[in-house]
Amino acid sequence: MSAATDTGPDGGLMRVSSQKISRLMDLVGELSLSVSETVHSPDLEGLELAAFDAAVHRLTMIVREVQDAATELRLVPVDEVFKRLRRMVRELERQTGKSIEMVLEGEDTAIDKLVADQLYDPLLHVVRNSADHGLETPDERRAAGKPQTGRITLSAAQIGSEVRITVADDGRGLSRDKILKRARERGLFGSDEEPDPATLWKVIFQPGFSTAETVTNLSGRGVGMDVLNATMTALRGRIGVDSRAGQGSEVSLHIPVSLAFLDCIILRLGARLYALPIDVVSEIVQPSAPDIMGIGAAGGTEMLRLRGRWLPVCRLERFYDEAGADLRPLPAMVLAVVATADGPIALPVDEVIDRQQVVMKPLAGRLARVRASWGCALLGTGEVALVLDCNRLHGGAAA
Repeated sequence: MSAATDTGPDGGLMRVSSQKISRLMDLVGELSLSVSETVHSPDLEGLELAAFDAAVHRLTMIVREVQDAATELRLVPVDEVFKRLRRMVRELERQTGKSIEMVLEGEDTAIDKLVADQLYDPLLHVVRNSADHGLETPDERRAAGKPQTGRITLSAAQIGSEVRITVADDGRGLSRDKILKRARERGLFGSDEEPDPATLWKVIFQPGFSTAETVTNLSGRGVGMDVLNATMTALRGRIGVDSRAGQGSEVSLHIPVSLAFLDCIILRLGARLYALPIDVVSEIVQPSAPDIMGIGAAGGTEMLRLRGRWLPVCRLERFYDEAGADLRPLPAMVLAVVATADGPIALPVDEVIDRQQVVMKPLAGRLARVRASWGCALLGTGEVALVLDCNRLHGGAAA
Protein backbone atom coordinates (compact mmCIF):
# COMPACT_ATOMS: atom_id res chain seq x y z
CA MET A 1 0.00 0.00 0.00
CA SER A 2 1.49 3.29 -1.07
CA ALA A 3 1.11 6.26 1.23
CA ALA A 4 2.78 9.62 1.60
CA THR A 5 4.08 10.17 5.15
CA ASP A 6 4.20 13.64 6.67
CA THR A 7 7.70 14.29 8.06
CA GLY A 8 6.63 17.41 9.97
CA PRO A 9 6.32 17.77 13.76
CA ASP A 10 3.37 15.35 13.94
CA GLY A 11 5.17 12.78 11.85
CA GLY A 12 2.15 10.48 11.87
CA LEU A 13 -0.06 11.75 9.06
CA MET A 14 -0.49 9.56 5.97
CA ARG A 15 -2.22 10.17 2.67
CA VAL A 16 -4.30 7.11 1.74
CA SER A 17 -6.54 6.72 -1.33
CA SER A 18 -10.29 6.84 -0.75
CA GLN A 19 -10.66 3.52 -2.60
CA LYS A 20 -8.61 1.76 0.07
CA ILE A 21 -10.68 3.34 2.83
CA SER A 22 -13.86 2.24 1.05
CA ARG A 23 -12.46 -1.28 0.86
CA LEU A 24 -11.78 -1.17 4.59
CA MET A 25 -15.36 -0.07 5.25
CA ASP A 26 -16.68 -2.95 3.12
CA LEU A 27 -14.58 -5.38 5.16
CA VAL A 28 -15.80 -3.87 8.43
CA GLY A 29 -19.36 -4.36 7.20
CA GLU A 30 -18.64 -7.99 6.37
CA LEU A 31 -17.05 -8.42 9.81
CA SER A 32 -20.18 -7.05 11.46
CA LEU A 33 -22.37 -9.46 9.51
CA SER A 34 -20.12 -12.42 10.32
CA VAL A 35 -20.21 -11.62 14.05
CA SER A 36 -24.01 -11.36 13.96
CA GLU A 37 -24.35 -14.63 12.04
CA THR A 38 -22.20 -16.37 14.65
CA VAL A 39 -24.07 -14.90 17.59
CA HIS A 40 -27.47 -15.81 16.11
CA SER A 41 -26.45 -19.30 14.97
CA PRO A 42 -29.26 -21.86 15.41
CA ASP A 43 -26.70 -24.20 17.03
CA LEU A 44 -26.64 -21.91 20.07
CA GLU A 45 -30.39 -21.90 20.70
CA GLY A 46 -31.39 -23.16 24.13
CA LEU A 47 -27.86 -23.19 25.52
CA GLU A 48 -27.01 -21.45 28.80
CA LEU A 49 -23.75 -19.64 28.01
CA ALA A 50 -23.28 -16.82 30.51
CA ALA A 51 -19.59 -16.27 29.74
CA PHE A 52 -20.30 -16.45 26.02
CA ASP A 53 -23.01 -13.78 26.29
CA ALA A 54 -20.61 -11.44 28.09
CA ALA A 55 -17.96 -12.01 25.41
CA VAL A 56 -20.54 -11.37 22.69
CA HIS A 57 -21.46 -8.05 24.30
CA ARG A 58 -17.80 -6.95 24.38
CA LEU A 59 -17.25 -8.11 20.80
CA THR A 60 -20.35 -6.27 19.59
CA MET A 61 -19.21 -3.05 21.26
CA ILE A 62 -15.73 -3.38 19.69
CA VAL A 63 -17.19 -3.99 16.22
CA ARG A 64 -19.38 -0.90 16.63
CA GLU A 65 -16.33 1.18 17.57
CA VAL A 66 -14.44 -0.17 14.55
CA GLN A 67 -17.38 0.79 12.33
CA ASP A 68 -17.38 4.31 13.74
CA ALA A 69 -13.61 4.62 13.32
CA ALA A 70 -13.78 3.38 9.72
CA THR A 71 -16.56 5.85 8.98
CA GLU A 72 -14.49 8.73 10.36
CA LEU A 73 -11.61 7.81 8.04
CA ARG A 74 -13.75 8.68 5.01
CA LEU A 75 -14.98 12.00 6.40
CA VAL A 76 -13.54 15.14 4.84
CA PRO A 77 -14.26 18.83 5.56
CA VAL A 78 -16.80 20.44 3.21
CA ASP A 79 -14.35 23.34 2.87
CA GLU A 80 -12.93 22.09 -0.44
CA VAL A 81 -16.36 22.11 -2.11
CA PHE A 82 -17.18 25.54 -0.66
CA LYS A 83 -13.93 27.10 -1.85
CA ARG A 84 -14.50 25.86 -5.41
CA LEU A 85 -17.91 27.50 -5.37
CA ARG A 86 -16.51 30.77 -4.03
CA ARG A 87 -14.04 30.87 -6.91
CA MET A 88 -17.03 30.65 -9.29
CA VAL A 89 -18.54 33.85 -7.89
CA ARG A 90 -16.12 36.06 -9.79
CA GLU A 91 -17.25 34.43 -13.05
CA LEU A 92 -20.92 34.79 -12.05
CA GLU A 93 -20.38 38.52 -11.38
CA ARG A 94 -18.93 38.94 -14.86
CA GLN A 95 -21.78 37.03 -16.54
CA THR A 96 -24.65 38.66 -14.63
CA GLY A 97 -23.26 42.17 -14.21
CA LYS A 98 -24.15 42.01 -10.51
CA SER A 99 -22.01 42.61 -7.46
CA ILE A 100 -21.97 39.43 -5.34
CA GLU A 101 -20.46 38.61 -1.97
CA MET A 102 -20.24 34.96 -0.93
CA VAL A 103 -20.09 34.19 2.79
CA LEU A 104 -18.92 30.75 3.96
CA GLU A 105 -19.94 29.29 7.33
CA GLY A 106 -19.16 25.93 8.91
CA GLU A 107 -16.46 25.03 6.38
CA ASP A 108 -14.89 22.54 8.81
CA THR A 109 -18.07 20.41 8.93
CA ALA A 110 -17.17 16.82 8.00
CA ILE A 111 -19.03 14.88 5.30
CA ASP A 112 -18.54 11.52 3.63
CA LYS A 113 -15.97 11.67 0.80
CA LEU A 114 -18.50 9.99 -1.52
CA VAL A 115 -20.94 12.80 -0.78
CA ALA A 116 -18.34 15.53 -1.25
CA ASP A 117 -17.45 14.13 -4.69
CA GLN A 118 -21.07 14.51 -5.84
CA LEU A 119 -22.02 17.80 -4.23
CA TYR A 120 -20.21 20.37 -6.33
CA ASP A 121 -22.33 20.31 -9.52
CA PRO A 122 -25.74 20.34 -7.75
CA LEU A 123 -24.64 23.14 -5.41
CA LEU A 124 -23.27 25.08 -8.39
CA HIS A 125 -26.75 24.97 -9.96
CA VAL A 126 -28.27 26.41 -6.77
CA VAL A 127 -25.65 29.18 -6.54
CA ARG A 128 -26.18 30.03 -10.22
CA ASN A 129 -29.93 30.28 -9.68
CA SER A 130 -29.37 32.57 -6.69
CA ALA A 131 -27.06 34.80 -8.75
CA ASP A 132 -29.19 34.84 -11.91
CA HIS A 133 -32.79 34.73 -10.60
CA GLY A 134 -32.51 35.62 -6.93
CA LEU A 135 -30.20 38.61 -6.62
CA GLU A 136 -31.32 41.92 -8.10
CA THR A 137 -29.16 44.27 -10.16
CA PRO A 138 -27.31 47.01 -8.24
CA ASP A 139 -29.88 49.62 -9.37
CA GLU A 140 -32.82 47.42 -8.28
CA ARG A 141 -31.20 46.80 -4.89
CA ARG A 142 -30.61 50.51 -4.28
CA ALA A 143 -34.23 51.24 -5.20
CA ALA A 144 -35.36 48.58 -2.71
CA GLY A 145 -33.20 50.07 0.04
CA LYS A 146 -30.74 47.17 0.02
CA PRO A 147 -26.93 47.25 -0.16
CA GLN A 148 -25.66 47.40 -3.73
CA THR A 149 -23.77 44.11 -3.28
CA GLY A 150 -25.94 41.01 -3.09
CA ARG A 151 -25.04 38.29 -0.62
CA ILE A 152 -25.06 34.50 -1.03
CA THR A 153 -24.40 32.57 2.17
CA LEU A 154 -23.15 28.99 1.95
CA SER A 155 -23.25 27.22 5.31
CA ALA A 156 -22.88 23.71 6.71
CA ALA A 157 -23.62 22.19 10.12
CA GLN A 158 -23.99 18.70 11.54
CA ILE A 159 -27.34 18.05 13.20
CA GLY A 160 -27.54 14.59 14.73
CA SER A 161 -26.59 12.03 12.08
CA GLU A 162 -27.25 14.49 9.24
CA VAL A 163 -25.29 17.32 7.67
CA ARG A 164 -27.33 20.34 6.62
CA ILE A 165 -25.91 22.44 3.80
CA THR A 166 -27.73 25.70 3.10
CA VAL A 167 -27.54 28.15 0.19
CA ALA A 168 -29.27 31.42 1.11
CA ASP A 169 -29.44 34.76 -0.71
CA ASP A 170 -30.84 38.18 0.19
CA GLY A 171 -32.48 38.75 -3.18
CA ARG A 172 -36.05 39.13 -4.42
CA GLY A 173 -37.22 35.66 -3.41
CA LEU A 174 -39.07 33.10 -5.54
CA SER A 175 -41.84 34.47 -7.73
CA ARG A 176 -44.99 32.70 -6.64
CA ASP A 177 -46.99 34.07 -9.58
CA LYS A 178 -44.49 32.93 -12.23
CA ILE A 179 -43.97 29.51 -10.72
CA LEU A 180 -47.71 28.90 -10.28
CA LYS A 181 -48.45 30.08 -13.82
CA ARG A 182 -45.85 27.75 -15.32
CA ALA A 183 -46.99 24.88 -13.09
CA ARG A 184 -50.58 25.33 -14.27
CA GLU A 185 -49.44 25.42 -17.88
CA ARG A 186 -47.79 22.04 -17.30
CA GLY A 187 -50.91 20.64 -15.64
CA LEU A 188 -49.34 20.33 -12.19
CA PHE A 189 -52.14 22.36 -10.56
CA GLY A 190 -55.70 23.19 -11.53
CA SER A 191 -56.67 26.65 -12.72
CA ASP A 192 -58.42 27.41 -9.43
CA GLU A 193 -56.00 25.55 -7.17
CA GLU A 194 -53.99 27.66 -4.73
CA PRO A 195 -51.23 25.45 -3.27
CA ASP A 196 -49.47 26.36 -0.05
CA PRO A 197 -45.88 27.63 -0.42
CA ALA A 198 -44.23 24.34 0.66
CA THR A 199 -46.17 22.43 -2.03
CA LEU A 200 -45.61 25.04 -4.71
CA TRP A 201 -41.84 25.33 -4.23
CA LYS A 202 -41.49 21.57 -4.87
CA VAL A 203 -42.42 21.97 -8.53
CA ILE A 204 -39.10 23.70 -9.28
CA PHE A 205 -37.50 20.25 -8.98
CA GLN A 206 -39.66 18.83 -11.78
CA PRO A 207 -37.63 17.80 -14.87
CA GLY A 208 -37.47 20.64 -17.39
CA PHE A 209 -39.23 23.15 -15.13
CA SER A 210 -38.09 26.76 -15.58
CA THR A 211 -39.67 30.20 -15.36
CA ALA A 212 -36.94 31.86 -17.46
CA GLU A 213 -38.22 33.53 -20.61
CA THR A 214 -34.94 32.97 -22.45
CA VAL A 215 -32.23 30.33 -22.27
CA THR A 216 -28.77 31.53 -21.22
CA ASN A 217 -25.54 29.79 -20.29
CA LEU A 218 -26.62 30.20 -16.63
CA SER A 219 -30.25 29.11 -16.63
CA GLY A 220 -33.44 28.56 -18.58
CA ARG A 221 -33.06 24.89 -19.56
CA GLY A 222 -34.86 23.55 -16.50
CA VAL A 223 -32.24 20.92 -15.71
CA GLY A 224 -30.30 22.37 -12.77
CA MET A 225 -32.73 21.75 -9.92
CA ASP A 226 -33.69 18.41 -11.45
CA VAL A 227 -30.02 17.38 -11.22
CA LEU A 228 -29.99 18.47 -7.58
CA ASN A 229 -33.10 16.43 -6.83
CA ALA A 230 -31.68 13.31 -8.49
CA THR A 231 -28.37 13.65 -6.65
CA MET A 232 -30.06 14.07 -3.28
CA THR A 233 -32.20 11.00 -3.90
CA ALA A 234 -29.08 8.97 -4.66
CA LEU A 235 -27.45 10.25 -1.45
CA ARG A 236 -30.50 9.38 0.71
CA GLY A 237 -30.94 13.10 1.33
CA ARG A 238 -33.82 15.54 1.27
CA ILE A 239 -34.30 19.14 0.15
CA GLY A 240 -36.04 22.04 1.85
CA VAL A 241 -36.95 25.36 0.23
CA ASP A 242 -38.00 28.58 1.93
CA SER A 243 -38.59 31.97 0.33
CA ARG A 244 -39.70 35.40 1.47
CA ALA A 245 -40.81 37.96 -1.10
CA GLY A 246 -38.28 40.78 -1.30
CA GLN A 247 -36.03 39.19 1.35
CA GLY A 248 -34.47 36.20 -0.36
CA SER A 249 -34.57 32.43 -0.70
CA GLU A 250 -32.99 29.48 1.06
CA VAL A 251 -32.33 25.96 -0.21
CA SER A 252 -31.27 23.45 2.45
CA LEU A 253 -29.85 20.00 1.79
CA HIS A 254 -30.05 17.34 4.51
CA ILE A 255 -27.57 14.50 3.94
CA PRO A 256 -26.56 11.51 6.12
CA VAL A 257 -23.08 11.83 7.62
CA SER A 258 -22.21 8.31 6.48
CA LEU A 259 -23.53 6.32 3.53
CA ALA A 260 -22.08 2.96 4.59
CA PHE A 261 -23.81 2.24 7.90
CA LEU A 262 -27.26 3.26 9.04
CA ASP A 263 -28.98 3.09 12.44
CA CYS A 264 -32.38 1.52 11.84
CA ILE A 265 -35.48 0.12 13.49
CA ILE A 266 -36.18 -3.35 12.03
CA LEU A 267 -39.87 -4.13 11.44
CA ARG A 268 -41.74 -7.24 10.32
CA LEU A 269 -44.94 -7.25 8.28
CA GLY A 270 -46.00 -10.74 7.36
CA ALA A 271 -42.97 -12.51 5.93
CA ARG A 272 -41.26 -9.27 4.91
CA LEU A 273 -38.70 -7.23 6.85
CA TYR A 274 -38.42 -3.46 6.62
CA ALA A 275 -35.89 -1.01 8.06
CA LEU A 276 -36.62 2.58 9.07
CA PRO A 277 -33.76 5.05 9.62
CA ILE A 278 -33.86 5.83 13.34
CA ASP A 279 -33.87 9.61 12.76
CA VAL A 280 -37.29 9.55 11.04
CA VAL A 281 -39.07 7.44 13.68
CA SER A 282 -41.05 9.67 16.05
CA GLU A 283 -42.64 6.94 18.15
CA ILE A 284 -44.12 3.44 18.16
CA VAL A 285 -47.78 3.22 19.21
CA GLN A 286 -50.42 0.57 19.81
CA PRO A 287 -53.71 2.15 18.65
CA SER A 288 -57.10 1.59 20.14
CA ALA A 289 -60.30 1.28 18.10
CA PRO A 290 -61.60 4.83 18.90
CA ASP A 291 -58.36 6.29 17.52
CA ILE A 292 -58.86 4.76 14.05
CA MET A 293 -61.00 6.28 11.32
CA GLY A 294 -61.64 4.96 7.82
CA ILE A 295 -62.67 7.20 4.92
CA GLY A 296 -64.14 6.13 1.61
CA ALA A 297 -66.59 3.46 0.48
CA ALA A 298 -63.85 1.09 -0.70
CA GLY A 299 -61.79 1.15 2.47
CA GLY A 300 -60.16 4.46 1.54
CA THR A 301 -57.67 6.38 3.57
CA GLU A 302 -57.34 5.24 7.15
CA MET A 303 -56.47 7.79 9.79
CA LEU A 304 -54.88 7.50 13.21
CA ARG A 305 -55.72 9.97 15.96
CA LEU A 306 -52.64 10.71 18.02
CA ARG A 307 -52.96 13.24 20.85
CA GLY A 308 -55.77 15.08 19.09
CA ARG A 309 -54.15 15.08 15.63
CA TRP A 310 -55.20 12.88 12.74
CA LEU A 311 -52.36 11.19 10.81
CA PRO A 312 -52.73 9.33 7.48
CA VAL A 313 -51.98 5.61 7.60
CA CYS A 314 -49.87 4.02 4.85
CA ARG A 315 -50.52 0.33 4.35
CA LEU A 316 -47.31 -1.15 2.95
CA GLU A 317 -49.28 -4.07 1.48
CA ARG A 318 -51.25 -1.66 -0.69
CA PHE A 319 -48.28 0.55 -1.49
CA TYR A 320 -46.36 -2.41 -2.89
CA ASP A 321 -49.43 -3.89 -4.61
CA GLU A 322 -49.31 -7.22 -2.82
CA ALA A 323 -52.24 -9.06 -4.37
CA GLY A 324 -54.34 -10.98 -1.88
CA ALA A 325 -52.68 -9.43 1.15
CA ASP A 326 -54.79 -9.85 4.27
CA LEU A 327 -55.19 -6.42 5.88
CA ARG A 328 -55.38 -6.90 9.62
CA PRO A 329 -57.39 -4.45 11.77
CA LEU A 330 -55.18 -1.61 12.95
CA PRO A 331 -55.85 -2.10 16.69
CA ALA A 332 -54.25 -5.55 16.32
CA MET A 333 -51.05 -4.05 14.87
CA VAL A 334 -48.17 -1.84 15.94
CA LEU A 335 -47.87 1.54 14.20
CA ALA A 336 -44.56 3.27 13.56
CA VAL A 337 -45.08 7.04 13.34
CA VAL A 338 -42.48 8.54 10.99
CA ALA A 339 -41.66 12.09 9.94
CA THR A 340 -41.75 13.11 6.28
CA ALA A 341 -41.35 16.40 4.44
CA ASP A 342 -45.16 16.53 4.08
CA GLY A 343 -45.94 15.70 7.68
CA PRO A 344 -46.04 12.54 9.81
CA ILE A 345 -47.59 9.27 8.67
CA ALA A 346 -48.23 5.96 10.43
CA LEU A 347 -46.98 2.59 9.14
CA PRO A 348 -48.79 -0.52 10.48
CA VAL A 349 -46.57 -3.57 11.08
CA ASP A 350 -46.86 -6.87 12.90
CA GLU A 351 -43.77 -6.53 15.04
CA VAL A 352 -40.89 -4.24 15.97
CA ILE A 353 -37.91 -6.59 16.04
CA ASP A 354 -34.82 -4.62 17.00
CA ARG A 355 -32.70 -1.52 16.63
CA GLN A 356 -29.53 -2.21 14.64
CA GLN A 357 -26.72 -0.45 12.83
CA VAL A 358 -27.04 -2.08 9.43
CA VAL A 359 -24.81 -2.38 6.39
CA MET A 360 -26.41 -0.58 3.45
CA LYS A 361 -26.35 -1.98 -0.08
CA PRO A 362 -27.94 -0.36 -3.15
CA LEU A 363 -30.70 -2.14 -5.05
CA ALA A 364 -29.48 -3.24 -8.47
CA GLY A 365 -31.00 -4.73 -11.61
CA ARG A 366 -34.77 -5.17 -11.48
CA LEU A 367 -34.76 -4.38 -7.77
CA ALA A 368 -33.66 -0.82 -8.60
CA ARG A 369 -37.27 -0.16 -9.63
CA VAL A 370 -38.62 -0.88 -6.13
CA ARG A 371 -40.48 2.22 -5.02
CA ALA A 372 -39.77 4.29 -1.91
CA SER A 373 -36.57 2.53 -0.94
CA TRP A 374 -33.03 3.70 -0.14
CA GLY A 375 -31.67 0.18 -0.70
CA CYS A 376 -31.41 -2.99 1.34
CA ALA A 377 -30.06 -3.64 4.81
CA LEU A 378 -28.05 -6.80 5.45
CA LEU A 379 -28.93 -8.21 8.86
CA GLY A 380 -26.81 -10.41 11.07
CA THR A 381 -29.32 -13.24 10.75
CA GLY A 382 -28.56 -13.45 7.04
CA GLU A 383 -31.92 -11.85 6.18
CA VAL A 384 -32.42 -8.74 4.07
CA ALA A 385 -34.65 -5.80 5.00
CA LEU A 386 -35.92 -3.12 2.64
CA VAL A 387 -34.85 0.35 3.87
CA LEU A 388 -37.86 2.63 3.44
CA ASP A 389 -37.72 6.18 2.11
CA CYS A 390 -40.56 7.69 4.12
CA ASN A 391 -40.79 10.89 2.07
CA ARG A 392 -41.75 8.87 -0.99
CA LEU A 393 -44.04 6.68 1.10
CA HIS A 394 -46.18 9.66 2.08
CA GLY A 395 -48.12 9.61 -1.18
CA GLY A 396 -49.08 6.01 -0.51
CA ALA A 397 -50.93 7.02 2.63
CA ALA A 398 -53.78 8.22 0.44
CA ALA A 399 -53.84 5.13 -1.75
